[in-house]
Amino acid sequence: MTPVTGFIIAVIAGWIVRDWLRAAATVVVVFLVVLSAQTWIIAAGRAVSPPSTVSRLPQAIGYWLVQAVFLVLALGIAGQLGALRARRALPHNAAGGTGRQAAIASGLLAAATAVFIIAWLLDSAPVARHAAEGSPPVQGAVGMVLCIVVFAALSAATFRRRRAVARAQLAEAGTGVAGPAAGRQPAA
Repeated sequence: MTPVTGFIIAVIAGWIVRDWLRAAATVVVVFLVVLSAQTWIIAAGRAVSPPSTVSRLPQAIGYWLVQAVFLVLALGIAGQLGALRARRALPHNAAGGTGRQAAIASGLLAAATAVFIIAWLLDSAPVARHAAEGSPPVQGAVGMVLCIVVFAALSAATFRRRRAVARAQLAEAGTGVAGPAAGRQPAA
């Protein structure tokens, strides 16, 4: 559940909040709530994975490492998407309201989280036979692929943009002609 909900959470936060740090921070609390619900459901024996997946060492180490990876991917997606949206928005001093955007995103994400958890709790029941191989359900696999592909695509776009900006700055420095970035004040 965490990969697909992490992906949805990251996209919503990154799309609404136009500050990369606040977009990423908006993801953390919601992701941890979803992770807590998922862990409780698995520990209660209401999931395909056996309860030992989350409660017994060394099986639990793999579970928590995988969750950390998907949290990092969700943070990366939200942060990069927020930064991309900020570049396409109004100038920073005219945009304002990033705190308001974060509050709106948090409200939407809290509602979405409640829906995910309630739906999962209503759909879950004690499982008589758990899958010993530990393979994720279909929605988990889809979420993993979405997280990895979108993170890679946003990372490629970010690196490409940074390289283009660096080339433009080198060209400006070499010709002595001031471009649009020349009049900007450095960020404090």
